[in-house]
Amino acid sequence: MKASPAAIAVYLEVRLALACVLLCLAAGAVRMEAQSTIDGDFPAGTVRLQSPQPSAGDATVVLELADDPVAVVRGRRPGRRLAHAEQDQIARTIRLRQDALVPLIRAQGVRVMSTLQHAINGIKVRGTPAQIAALAQLPGIVAVKPVLTYEIENSVSVPFIGAPSVWSGTPGILGEHVKVGVIDTGVDYTHANFGGPGTVAAYQAALATDTAAPSPSMFGAAAPKIKGGTDLVGDNYNSASTDPARLVPHPDPNPLDCNGHGSHVAGTIAGFGVLSTGATEKAAESRDGGGKREANAGKLADLQGMLAERDAEIERVKKQLYEVEAENLQRRQKRSRAMERS
Repeated sequence: MKASPAAIAVYLEVRLALACVLLCLAAGAVRMEAQSTIDGDFPAGTVRLQSPQPSAGDATVVLELADDPVAVVRGRRPGRRLAHAEQDQIARTIRLRQDALVPLIRAQGVRVMSTLQHAINGIKVRGTPAQIAALAQLPGIVAVKPVLTYEIENSVSVPFIGAPSVWSGTPGILGEHVKVGVIDTGVDYTHANFGGPGTVAAYQAALATDTAAPSPSMFGAAAPKIKGGTDLVGDNYNSASTDPARLVPHPDPNPLDCNGHGSHVAGTIAGFGVLSTGATEKAAESRDGGGKREANAGKLADLQGMLAERDAEIERVKKQLYEVEAENLQRRQKRSRAMERS
């Protein structure tokens, strides 16, 4: 296993309870960098913040500029739609203004790590506190935001997202044919939980080529579970490292898990389930002759019938309310005419 988790987007075909989908979407926080505007209102245990300690050493920050980033502009549009050409134009305009500042930043001895145009209009830099304080005075800089480090910790996220209440809700809703995107440490697509061989040898073989595209038998449109994904930063990336080389993302097309948390999350969402014998729940279901599927289909039909009855009841109540309001209006009109005659 590699030491630091890489952020992965993985797409899965879901066959487990909807509650598990909610659980895993909330619990799948990974070690990552974030421009923090949170002052202690994040629920304890969902993620753990490694707060930077005051020191004379280097710090990483984002210098925020005034113009709205692409996401903010899109959020103001009707339907939150923005043509790709317009998005590209906004990003180019922002980038040109950022590029004009980069020489001034570097002149202060500060390292420019990246420029950002979509989620935030900012320039990510690393330098000493004194250098960063000087950068705050540059024209066009409206804020200096620390880049904080978060680590996986899901000790309270299950009740926080309300999973227990969903578990005790309507039976028969299993999430079939739903696809879910997961951002986490990756996924071990060689595991039997996802239709892989489920052997150490299979994982080691995948790990040996984990920057190349995975085998289509375990990953992709024809795979049993893992339908796609990418490694957003590379296995060597670690935002908490003091080594500058490990602070630079190196994406690749292979989201093989190098930590374990992502595979746990993906398995909870969509895994077949592996029995103590090593066989999967899928095999047991096949031996059952599809009985579970038929039973679930029956439950779904019952639920649809209940919903139809509820809708009919709502319409009946609305009609009654309308009739009552019409009668009240007639009474008011009669009283008004009577008062006029008197």
